Amino acid sequence: MPRPFLFLIAACALAVPAAAVALKIELPPETATFKPGPHVELVNARCRTCHSSDYVATQPPNLPLATWKAEVAKMKKVYGAPIADDEVDALAEYLVKTYGNERTD
Repeated sequence: MPRPFLFLIAACALAVPAAAVALKIELPPETATFKPGPHVELVNARCRTCHSSDYVATQPPNLPLATWKAEVAKMKKVYGAPIADDEVDALAEYLVKTYGNERTD
């Protein structure tokens, strides 16, 4: 191979590690919170692992218990949320009573 070509390959090989420096990103602190309600501590421990309370608050307000239970089960089974089988009902109860069609606000 010609020398200029070998020099170009060597220069590129040295430049790649320099460009692979980790980028540090700092996100702003979470300001949204789940509304008070039954089992809110469990909701904070399980639901905030993946998304903010804003996501729940934007769901249709007329969702019944069966829909919330199906959503919690989907988060567990499809997305791998760290929810124990015996926590599904408690989470769904919180969601329907705080954001769903059983809320009293």
